[in-house]
Amino acid sequence: MTQRFPTRFLLAALCLGMVLPACSRPEDLEFFVLRDDARDGVYVYTLPLQDTTSAYDFWFYSRTETEPLENLRLNVQWLSPSGEGFSESVYMREVGLRGSKELYRSGMIPAQAGEWQLSVRPLDGSGELLGFGVVCKKRDGTR
Repeated sequence: MTQRFPTRFLLAALCLGMVLPACSRPEDLEFFVLRDDARDGVYVYTLPLQDTTSAYDFWFYSRTETEPLENLRLNVQWLSPSGEGFSESVYMREVGLRGSKELYRSGMIPAQAGEWQLSVRPLDGSGELLGFGVVCKKRDGTR
């Protein structure tokens, strides 16, 4: 005598198969801080960089209020999960009225897994910015 597989179990398995991929962490993360929420002109982001076998790409994006800015200088500071820091100055070529997005770093591999803190202080005309954002994209594949 053969036993039939109940339809409700099949339906439950199909639903579970569709829901589980939705529970995974997204590969792209976007953060945006409004000008009024920046601490003393510093935009702070917490980036969950858990995978030390993958590379990440980072973009900065912003928008001005009344006029475009050219060669906006940014003081950027990274703080690792263990508290080690690194800082540098970089430039965004242009920030426009309709918004601008520019690649900051490509192929970065975190030295430590965990939550990294990224702080960005725009200088020279930064009062025109409506806010400042960061896009973090995990690359496909591994090192």
